[in-house]
Formats: sequence, structure tokens, C-alpha cells
Amino acid sequence: MIWGLAFVAQSVSTGHVGPWTFNAIRFFIGFFVLLPLAMKRKDKIKQSLKAAFLCALALTLASVAQQAGLGSVPAGKAGFITSLYMVLVPILSVIRGSKVTPKNWICVLLALFGLFLLCGSTQGGFGTGELLILVCAFFFAAQIILVDYFQDADTVALSAFQFLFAGLLSLIPTLLFEHPDFTAIGSTWIPILYTGIFSTGIAYTLQAVGERMVGPSVAVVPLSMESVFSALFGFLILGQQLRPLEILGCAIVFSAVLLDQISLEGHTKKAQ
Repeated sequence: MIWGLAFVAQSVSTGHVGPWTFNAIRFFIGFFVLLPLAMKRKDKIKQSLKAAFLCALALTLASVAQQAGLGSVPAGKAGFITSLYMVLVPILSVIRGSKVTPKNWICVLLALFGLFLLCGSTQGGFGTGELLILVCAFFFAAQIILVDYFQDADTVALSAFQFLFAGLLSLIPTLLFEHPDFTAIGSTWIPILYTGIFSTGIAYTLQAVGERMVGPSVAVVPLSMESVFSALFGFLILGQQLRPLEILGCAIVFSAVLLDQISLEGHTKKAQ
């Protein structure tokens, strides 16, 4: 729910501050939110820094692409396109030697069909904004694979310093290309604070801790609701409406994500 509402906050900010500026501020806020918890794990910070930096690279590219795309893509549509990262994770996992199953490929084809209904079949088609959100989904998938690869890293320390590095990586293009206007930043302080504190600092930590408690195949059901909440809040707060074909596309993408992640075999083994 926090992430779904964040799409609205990010959409409101696009007309005032650039994507690099927005993300530099939000990541620094997220770092300071988690810093007190990270300092309680001082002995685990050093071993988490390499993992945090590599994860930050993917997170920065994903977040900036998403923020730039939200300038022209409604929050609900952006939420469902972003959710495709769950379908992309098994495909990209071949880098680590994982096998892509027939079910994975079926889900990819199903998701592509849903994406066509969501974007390609409507007026305006698949534009630059939609492409940026799709790029965002790719880098979010890469970030998840990296987090899974560095399982020995402490969850809180990894999250905190991932945000610090992402903030620093975003700050360089901010100063070089966007020349931030403090008046504009001040006019969007509520969306920026919400995204920094809740979407970045709190939600990412809740995800990491909760996923380790219930497992990824169970966690995917509530996590998938991010896209639904983005459409709901986009309608309630911003008055953004989806056409019937776009709604059908959302439903198909949502179904592909759930089908790809939920493993009945895994639940059976866990129950035994």
C-alpha cells in the first residue's frame, strides 16, 4: 500500500523537480531513517558495503527511469508496468545458473500480451514514458537478484547503505545537469518526505524482513498488490482513469505475475 501511494507522490513531483534531484533527496532521507538501526549492527556494516554499492547501482537506475517515466505515464499504468520485474527475475536469473521453466516463458508471453493491451492498443501507444518504466522494471529485477546473491549481508545494513550510495550516485547528475531549485523542492516537500521516509526507509525494510519470515512465494501476493494500489490511489487522488482495454491489460499482467511467482510444489513441501 505504501508503494502504491508512492506512485501518486512521485507523479505530483515530476512537474517540479528533476528525476535525479528527487531520488537523491529521497535516498538520503531513507538512509537517515535507517541509520539508527544500522548503527546497532556496526560489526556487520563493513561486510555489507560491497553488496550495498552494487545493489545501489541497479536501484538508482531503476528509480530514475521510473521517476522520469511518471512524467507522462499515469500512476496506475506505471504501477502495473513496474510489476513486470517479478516476471523478469526468473529470466535474468539464468546469469546465476538458474533454469527458465516453460511456466516462466508462458508468463512472459502472457505479460507481454497484457502490456500490449495496457499500452500498445490504446491511443498514444507505447511511448517514451512507458519505455522508461519498462527499463525501470528491468533494473528492479536486477536489484532483486543482487540482493538475493548477497544473502550473507545484514538486511538493515544493506538497505541503509544501499540508500546512501544511491543518494550519492544520484547527486552527481543532479549537480551536473539539473541545477536543483530549492523553491521547487520546497513546494513538493510532502511527496518527497513521504517517498523518502515511508516508501524508501520503511517499506523496503518491511519487505526485506517480511520476505525472510514467510518466503518469496508467499510474499509475492501482497507485494503484487502494489500495482493495484497505484491504480486505486491514482484514481482517488489524481482522478486518473484507465480505459476498459487498459484495465484488462492490468488484470492480465497481474495474473502473469502471480502465476510466475506462486509455486504450489513449494507450498506442498513446506507443509510436509
